[in-house]
Amino acid sequence: MRHDLLSWVFLGDLTAVVLPAWVSAICLAWEPLRLLLTVITGTLMVALAWLAGALGVDVVDQARSGGGRVALAAAATAPVALLLGQLLTPGLPPSSVLAPLAAQLGLSLLGRSAESRWLRARRMEGHGLRRTLIVMGPGAEPILRDLRSHPGDGFLVVGYVSSSTNRSHSAARLGGADEVGAMISAERIDVVMTLGGVSPEDLVTLMRGLTGTGARLVVAPGLQDVVPGRMRGLPVTHGWTGLIDVSLRRTRLLAKEVFDRVVGTALLLLASPVLAAAAAAVRLDSPGPAFYRQTRVGLEGKQFTLWKLRSMYTDSDARRADVVSAGGDAGNEVLFKNRTDPRITRVGRIIRRTSIDELPQLINVVRGEMSLVGPRPALPSEVAEYDDEARRRLLVKPGLTGLWQVSGRSDLSWDSTVALDRHYVENRGARLDASIFLSTFKAVVGGKGAY
Repeated sequence: MRHDLLSWVFLGDLTAVVLPAWVSAICLAWEPLRLLLTVITGTLMVALAWLAGALGVDVVDQARSGGGRVALAAAATAPVALLLGQLLTPGLPPSSVLAPLAAQLGLSLLGRSAESRWLRARRMEGHGLRRTLIVMGPGAEPILRDLRSHPGDGFLVVGYVSSSTNRSHSAARLGGADEVGAMISAERIDVVMTLGGVSPEDLVTLMRGLTGTGARLVVAPGLQDVVPGRMRGLPVTHGWTGLIDVSLRRTRLLAKEVFDRVVGTALLLLASPVLAAAAAAVRLDSPGPAFYRQTRVGLEGKQFTLWKLRSMYTDSDARRADVVSAGGDAGNEVLFKNRTDPRITRVGRIIRRTSIDELPQLINVVRGEMSLVGPRPALPSEVAEYDDEARRRLLVKPGLTGLWQVSGRSDLSWDSTVALDRHYVENRGARLDASIFLSTFKAVVGGKGAY
């Protein structure tokens, strides 16, 4: 499967280069020099992307598209394409040079995205998995739990051995290099992964045992809530060891604040007709005000008034104790949710399903009490039950959308909710916010966990 995937990406990139030139030759009857220019610049873009690692292990084995490297290669190719355009066809407009390059970039990204999605889908079905041997060190259990909860990464754990530093007797001890090599060959191991505090001596043994087997060695250092983009290898004199530099988060608070206020205002103006129609529907469906206000906890524990469209009957707060005592959905110990909550009105179910009831929170964004992206705004009663880990959610402003909202919402357990929000707090930044924004539309259309 690895060979097939590599061939897919390779041929997809070549197709992305040739197809725009072929279509132009057929439909636009371009002259040969323009066609040659299109092929040369496209080939240069793809070659630069490959040299930057767009065919590397993270693309093929880890189901990453490598799109960032292709985009950077396209940016580096653009000035070269403009220069060649003037040399081969003087007077050619820049748009005529850059448009084919943009088409080639788009086709390459499309093909790579399709490959990445296909591989992840196949792995969720149990195909294309890498047979993985785990070497357990102290502190391995939390990492192993996270590994098991992400089957899309493609690691199929087939066995365990215990490092010399691990006091656990649940797995056999790591043997010598020859024993490691024999085990890898006998069990057809693709990946040997160390978890936790595996000693340097054991790592040397593993590396020697892996020699000539074709298996990969993956070292999981146990860093939690650190995305790969924050880590990079550091060069050292004579390569005496491997060092990982972890960048501390640097959130540009002023830029995010300005962005939230400006974009929030624009979105509020665009959403005004929808809000007006929904508010009228709420009033017609049941007696009471169209909007619902509730106290929530924001940045550093400060309370504020959150705005929503009313989706429940006006006596919902008084009836909450009875509904809670009747039992809600199991799994989330702090956030009470009930799929068949009798307090929800007919219109309320529709606006909850479509997340229209959340749009008035743009008022909170414009006022600076919330951000467009962040953790879910919590109730004071929920914050009272927070432990130290959960309280880290209060280090940033709550968001109109966030990882919790795009990852299942009410279907998630409380531990999963905290883990997602903690991940956002530790890795927040423009790139993560943009990713969450792109996922929000899919989550709203799918409606998973919205009730």
